[in-house]
Amino acid sequence: MYDLYSEIKAYGDRIAYRYFRNDVLEEVTYKQFYNDICECLENLQNTYGDITDKHVAILSNNCYEVLVLIAALILGNAVVIPINIRESKEHIDEIIDDANADIVIRQAEGDNYFPNLCEFKRNKEYSHTFDLSDENRLGVIIYTSGTTGKSKGVVLSYKSLFGGRHNILPKEYIEDPNKNDVLRTYLVFPMYHAAGFVSWLCWCNRGCMTYINENVGDMLNELEKIEIDFSFISPSTLSLWRKRFKRGGIAKIGNLKGVCTAGAPITKELIEFFLENGINYCQVYGMTETLEATYNGNMTDKVTSVGRSVEGADVKIVDDEICIANWSNMKGYYNNPEASTEINIDGYIHTGDIGYIDEDGYVFITGRKKNLIILSGGENVSPEELENLLYKNQSVKECKVFEREDKIVAAVYASDDKQETIRQYVQDLNKGLPIFKRIHIVEFQNTEFDKTASGKIRR
Repeated sequence: MYDLYSEIKAYGDRIAYRYFRNDVLEEVTYKQFYNDICECLENLQNTYGDITDKHVAILSNNCYEVLVLIAALILGNAVVIPINIRESKEHIDEIIDDANADIVIRQAEGDNYFPNLCEFKRNKEYSHTFDLSDENRLGVIIYTSGTTGKSKGVVLSYKSLFGGRHNILPKEYIEDPNKNDVLRTYLVFPMYHAAGFVSWLCWCNRGCMTYINENVGDMLNELEKIEIDFSFISPSTLSLWRKRFKRGGIAKIGNLKGVCTAGAPITKELIEFFLENGINYCQVYGMTETLEATYNGNMTDKVTSVGRSVEGADVKIVDDEICIANWSNMKGYYNNPEASTEINIDGYIHTGDIGYIDEDGYVFITGRKKNLIILSGGENVSPEELENLLYKNQSVKECKVFEREDKIVAAVYASDDKQETIRQYVQDLNKGLPIFKRIHIVEFQNTEFDKTASGKIRR
C-alpha cells in the first residue's frame, strides 16, 4: 500500500487545484492542500472528538473543501460515506440509516461551505502520520445507484483505495510510471461516484494540476476559460462536448488533448469523432465493487473493447459473465452479507456483464446478464444488443428495450419529425433478425429517459 499523504506533501509548491469561486479562479498548492487537510482534521477532532472508526456521511457538491474534508476524515481513520446532496430526502435518510452514520455533515449555502471545519488559518505547517497498518480497515462506503433495485453500500477498504496505483491517466502516463510532467486534469465526476473518488486518488498520486468543476451547470463556460490535457467523464458528457466542439472548435472544450470514459457504454462513432479531431481517447471498465479493472488505450484495432486487465487484476469469463479478482475489489456490501455472497464467489466479483475475451486479452462487453429478456419459448434476448442496433440510426437520441407480454418493445426518445423514419428503420432491421429478437412495438417519447447518477438509463 502507498501513503497518499506523504505523496501529497512531497509535491510541495506544485499547483494542486484550481477552481472558480465567484468568477475568480482560485489556486492551491500541494503544500497548502496537505496543511489544509491536517488543519481540517484538527477541526473535526475539536468538533466531534475522536473520529476513529466513526461513520461520517457527507452531503456535498464537488468543491475544494469537500476534497479536504474527505482526505482529513480518512487521515483520521474515519469511514467516509459520500452522498449525492441532490437525492431525495427519503433516499438520503435511507442511506444514512443503512450506513449507521454517527455524524452527518452537509454543505452549507453561501461562501462558507463547511463552517468551522474548513475555515483555514494557514498559519502553521503540519506533519501527520497516516496509519496503514490494517489493510482491511474500512475507508469509504459508496452507495450504488444501480439501474434496478435498492442502493447497496459498497465497502472499500484501505487496500481497495491504496493497495496499488489507479489508472485514470493518458496512455503515456500508464506506460511510464515515472513520467513526471504536470498533467492538467478536469474533475467532473462527483465524489459520491466511484469514478470521482478513483480519479481524485490517481491524480493526487501523480501530482496533477486539477481543475475542479464545482457546478455542472458552469462546466461549458469554465471550459472556455481553461486549458486541460485530460479529463475523465461519462459518455453522455462526452457527447455534450462533441456538440460544443462542433459549434466552436477545440477551444470550446478547454483545448482538450485526451479524454477517458467509464460508467456506461459508448458508441464507436463518438470515439472516432474525437480521434479524428486529434484528441486521444482511452477507456476504463469496472464497477463500484471492483473499481477500475481494465484499461484500453488501443484505438487502432480494439476501439470497441474496454481493454485488457490492469496490473494486479485477473479478469475471466464464467458462463459468459465477466468476473474480476483485483486488489481493489470491495470487502462486501455493508450490512448485506447475502448480497455480498451472491456477487463474490471464490474471490471473483461477478459483474453481471456478459462478454468475452479475445485472443489478445481484450475484454468485450455484449450485454447485461440481469437485463436479459427471457421469452416464453426459452429464448434469451440481450436488450443492449438491440439498443446498439437502434443507435446506429442517427435519429434515435435514446432508447430502451424491454419485454411486455412476451413481446420485445423499444421505447425511443426522438423528435416528432423522425418517428416515421425510425419505424421504417425498425421494420428493415427486423428482417435481418431471428423471429424471437424482432421488435414488435416501438413507443416514442419527446423527453429524455430517467437516468442514474452515472448517466445510465434506469431499467
